[in-house]
Amino acid sequence: MWPAPANSYVLKDARGAVLVDAGCGFPGCYQKIKEFLSGLGLEPRDVHTVVLTHAHPDHMGAMPFLLAESSPRIIIHALEEQAAADNSVLNRTFDMRYIKDYYGQEADVLEYFSTLCPMGAAVPTDTVAQGDVLDLGGRSFEVLHTPGHSPGHISLFDRENRTLLPGDVFGAVVAWYCPSGGGARGYLESLDKLEALDADVAMPSHGPDITAVREAIEQTRSYILARDSKILTQLASGPKSLIELTDELFPNPGMRLFPGIQITDSHLMMLVEDGVVVREEGESVPVFRILEDG
Repeated sequence: MWPAPANSYVLKDARGAVLVDAGCGFPGCYQKIKEFLSGLGLEPRDVHTVVLTHAHPDHMGAMPFLLAESSPRIIIHALEEQAAADNSVLNRTFDMRYIKDYYGQEADVLEYFSTLCPMGAAVPTDTVAQGDVLDLGGRSFEVLHTPGHSPGHISLFDRENRTLLPGDVFGAVVAWYCPSGGGARGYLESLDKLEALDADVAMPSHGPDITAVREAIEQTRSYILARDSKILTQLASGPKSLIELTDELFPNPGMRLFPGIQITDSHLMMLVEDGVVVREEGESVPVFRILEDG
């Protein structure tokens, strides 16, 4: 559970091990991975391949520790490659500009995460895309591009064993999302893509294994769509600004600057695209109203 590191998965093979995600950049987090490997009769130097579901702190923060002890192949989606190698790029993919544009405050994502879950850079050796197939631990995993939470987020599906690694798409928590990551639209489409697989078990990045996969996906979908309903309820009484709508969706002030306003605007973008809501530029912040014939 956040802000603890995400689940990491190990697949053993004749060459050693494949690691899926590497957790936060705290020494203690990396130590847990080392202890788990040791329990399997492995050492960090035995990790020959790392698959990163996306370039976020709780998934690859500990990579510098691992790279000090091994030289693995590092696989990530092409859209995450730059952020993995240069972590400052996360300021763009996390849409941190909203904080300065609408709240007048400077913000740096790496500083934000430094005490919660430090980030660490790693230069990928290989990139993947939708439809690629990876041989991991003697099992074939299909790569599914599942944006929303992050632009190049991937999920992995072992069709033969009907096992899904959905990353952050669903699990014990609903991941935040932002326009540059794919937004609400991308997230919902990713859920549809994973639901169509009809997996028997999902092993998410947060929380325990899931056997009621369809139910978990539907719960996540309903949670996201409920924000559309809240926005439309607020707009039913008249036009509201982006700030006002963010305040309504996120009563906790600490959530508004990040990721509240980013999530809110991603829903408004979808509602505008669907012809339900109209965006009008105000003096300093956009204002939204329901389309009269929407």
